[in-house]
Amino acid sequence: MYFVTSKLDKNSLELAKRAVSYLRKINADYAVDKNLKIIGNKKNIDEITPDAILAFGDDNLILKTFRDLGKRQIPLLGVGSMQSFLAQSDAANLLGYIDLIEKDKFKIFKRSRIVAKFNDNSKYAALNDIGIFSSKSASLIRYSLNLNNEKLWKDNADGLIVATPTGSTGYSFSAYGPIILDEPEILSITPISSIEKKTTAIVSNKSKINITDIDAISPIVIMDGDVRINLKSDSVKIEKSKYDAQFIEFSRDYAIENKLKKRTVSLSEEKTMNLPPSAKLVYKILSYEGNLTQKEIINMTYLPERTVRHALELLLGKRLITRQAYLNDARQSVYGV
Repeated sequence: MYFVTSKLDKNSLELAKRAVSYLRKINADYAVDKNLKIIGNKKNIDEITPDAILAFGDDNLILKTFRDLGKRQIPLLGVGSMQSFLAQSDAANLLGYIDLIEKDKFKIFKRSRIVAKFNDNSKYAALNDIGIFSSKSASLIRYSLNLNNEKLWKDNADGLIVATPTGSTGYSFSAYGPIILDEPEILSITPISSIEKKTTAIVSNKSKINITDIDAISPIVIMDGDVRINLKSDSVKIEKSKYDAQFIEFSRDYAIENKLKKRTVSLSEEKTMNLPPSAKLVYKILSYEGNLTQKEIINMTYLPERTVRHALELLLGKRLITRQAYLNDARQSVYGV
C-alpha cells in the first residue's frame, strides 16, 4: 500500500493527482492524506501502515512526514515540485519510479535522526536539526555544553544548533557550521554568534549531548526549523534516535550529497584558479569526501605532510575551507569546505 501526501500548492497537487491516477491504473492499493482534495481512501498517516510513502512538495513536507511517522520506519519517495534537497525524484521520472517500486527495484538510504528530551523528559525527534534560542529577538542565551557527562564549555550566544549530516546544509550552515557529506556517524554542534568565540564541535553520533544551565528570556527549542516548543526546564538532552529516516533511492544523482558536490565542484574551478596544484587537489578531496583530518588528507592524496599543511593554510587564508575542533582527538582538527 502507498500513502500519498502533498503540499497544497497547485504544482504539488497536480503531481499527486497524476500519481494517484497511475496507481489506480495499475491497480495498486493506496490511501490519500485526509487534507488533500484528491479522490481516494482518505487517511491520516498514523491510521495506516503503508509499504511506501509518496510525498509531493518541498523539504518541509518531507521533514514533517518523518516527524509524523514517529518510531515507524517506512520508506519515503520525495518528489520535488519545487526546490528540494531531500527529494529523490522529479516529475519526469515519477511514473517510471512507481513501476520500479512495484518491482522492488530500489534501494533504501538511511539518514540518521536525533531526539531531544526536555520538559519532564518529553521526546521530540528531528531529521535536520534541533536548536535552542531565546524567543525574544536579539537576546542571548547562556548555557553549558556537556558531552558524555563531561563539561565541554560555557557560553553566551544567540543560540545553539545540533545538526545531523542531513541538517548540516540548513540553518547550521548559515551559522558557519560545516557541510557534512555522505552520512558519516557524526553530529555538529554550532553556537550562533558566540560571545566566547566558540566554534563548531564535531562529535560522534553516539555521544550523549546535554545542554544545561540554560538561562534566556522565554527560551524555545526548535525542531527542523518548524516545530517550536517552549522550554520550561533548564536543560535539553540530545542523542541519536534509534529510528532512522528511510529514503527510497534509485540514483545517487538525486542524493543531497551529489547535488551539493555538483554545486561545489562547479564553483571550485573559479575559486581555486590561482592556487598551486596541491591546494587544488586538497580542495577537491574535501569537496568530494566531506570533512577530513590532516592525516586523512595525507593518506588520500599521498602528498607530503608539509605540502598538505601549506595547502590547508592557503585554503584557510582564502576562506575556502573551515577548521573545526575534532573532539575524538584533541590533537587533531577537522577540515571541510
